Amino acid sequence: MKTQARAKAPKTQYVAITEDVQQVNKEVEKAYTLMVDAATNLLKRFDIAKFRTFALMDHTKNEQNTNLVKEFICYHWNITLSMSPKDGKFYIFIDLGHEAIEKFGSMLTNNLLRECYQLTQSNDNTIGIEYALRVNYLPADQLHNFYYRRIVEGETGYVSIGTVEKEAA
Repeated sequence: MKTQARAKAPKTQYVAITEDVQQVNKEVEKAYTLMVDAATNLLKRFDIAKFRTFALMDHTKNEQNTNLVKEFICYHWNITLSMSPKDGKFYIFIDLGHEAIEKFGSMLTNNLLRECYQLTQSNDNTIGIEYALRVNYLPADQLHNFYYRRIVEGETGYVSIGTVEKEAA
């Protein structure tokens, strides 16, 4: 008598998201939007358009994507809103590029991070959304390669490119 191995049920990429998680995700997405606004505002001080140019990606419109939700990338930073496949919670990742810090110093990045931490901090001693902010440091050209590729590929159904107007002196 032959024994047959049981076929394993395929794992699904979908997670049941509770109403509480949905509410927290809305707060994280709101913080992400405010972070992108702050990052965009910080770009206004640069004379050269390359340093004021950014790409916005709405990954929900990309059928090949599974975890990314939205993304902002510029010469200086990459700010990504993503969803954990394990629990359905949103997270914000800020990738800092080595070259931009080396070229312009840390003040610009410090201003952005100060704003980001302020947006996610808990003011009432609850957990809030502090868990959601993750900061990464990218050595060498990882950030710039991704940035330039996005700009060169141009706008698509889910990528838009913009340049902030220079701040008046």
